[in-house]
Amino acid sequence: MSVGEHRKPGRPKDPDLEARRKAQILDTAARVFATYGFANTQVQTIANHLGVGNGTIYRYFPTKEQLFLSAVERGLSELQAEMDAVFAQPLDGVALIREAIRTYLRFFHRRPEMAELFIQERAAFPHHHRPLYFTVKQDDIESKHAQFYQQLVQAGVIRPIPQERLFAVISDLLYGTILTNLLTNRSVDPETQADDVLDVILHGLLAAPAEEKR
Repeated sequence: MSVGEHRKPGRPKDPDLEARRKAQILDTAARVFATYGFANTQVQTIANHLGVGNGTIYRYFPTKEQLFLSAVERGLSELQAEMDAVFAQPLDGVALIREAIRTYLRFFHRRPEMAELFIQERAAFPHHHRPLYFTVKQDDIESKHAQFYQQLVQAGVIRPIPQERLFAVISDLLYGTILTNLLTNRSVDPETQADDVLDVILHGLLAAPAEEKR
């Protein structure tokens, strides 16, 4: 019998190991970048938090820039998935607006480091900046946002303002909210904050007599 016939089979390769390891690196990198900033963070610091050598991280992400942008992209993908799940629910217009805004604010309450990374990306990589979900291109008439907008208008829930204006205002308002929460280290219940935002968006500021005069 040859040597090869005596060799015992090794442990089967785990097909999910690479994905789990990359996710672990990106989770740790997001927290470290959020704490120290992109410019001040060394890959060695991230490796120390993981208890591995630099080589392990560079095997998956050849540069610090790629590691940072991958961490941002992963956070944005998680936000996208949570928001898409909301828009897939069979809810009426107003209920869908409520759940979308609550889900958005819950995400950043649970993952404050992602808000910090999105801010850093705008400063360090302006050409890589991606809108945080709600921005709609004018020619994107087939998107879920556009369909949602048409549903609201046809149901008489909102007045027919340009859809890009609607989503731009919502995006700016929510981004300003999470930015203020982060910069002031404000700990706010996302449900309460969502209710406040929704009240202003859905009901405005003017009392009924003032609205009639206007």
